[in-house]
Amino acid sequence: MKRLVIIILLAFLISWSCEDEKSDKSVVSSIVITPNKIILKPGKTEQFYALVIDQNNMAMDADITWKSSNPSVATINNEGLVTAVATGSTEIFATVDAVQGLAETLVSGIRRRVLSELITSST
Repeated sequence: MKRLVIIILLAFLISWSCEDEKSDKSVVSSIVITPNKIILKPGKTEQFYALVIDQNNMAMDADITWKSSNPSVATINNEGLVTAVATGSTEIFATVDAVQGLAETLVSGIRRRVLSELITSST
């Protein structure tokens, strides 16, 4: 009986050690940034989030590099927090390897009225 248990255990260990390790390495397919468009007043901030998608359409962890195409309008830090600097427009990029996601940022000093404000003020 003891010999049978040892044989079964050895057979299990041998078969387990022969299994192929998963060799598919996730490859970045696309990056989706949310929100994809924002309007800010100078001095205000907004948090961007990036969803990195692999070749199997699955979310994956990755180190994201954030960049503003026009830092004189808005800057962005390593965590995706954008800060409006001056009036204008810029594009925000999230990059992993050679793949980029894009979001638009408009900085305006003009206050936009929200629909609920218009309804409330007219009644």
